[in-house]
Amino acid sequence: MTAPTQDPTPWELLRAIQQLRDDLRSDFAAFNTRMDQTVTKDVYAADQRAADLRIEGLEGEVRALKQQHEDEQQEARTNRRLAVSALIAPIVVAVVVAALLATLGL
Repeated sequence: MTAPTQDPTPWELLRAIQQLRDDLRSDFAAFNTRMDQTVTKDVYAADQRAADLRIEGLEGEVRALKQQHEDEQQEARTNRRLAVSALIAPIVVAVVVAALLATLGL
């Protein structure tokens, strides 16, 4: 068995080069399509800054809502204490007055 020693003809070389050129064109077209979908560094950085600002704003709103909730809880506790003292204080006073009147014999 001997290896083929026949060189390609000029027409075969021309067809191979044309095929290579067509393949490169289609590859570059696909590459350009992908590049059209990419974002520049400046646009990405601006988008990140905008997202950071939105996140900071939302964090501020969450902090304000937490503070408002804590204030409302504190106010509710205060109101419960006032309600309890408003109900219990007259009862205690009435019991004390009744006890004093009973000891005085009136």
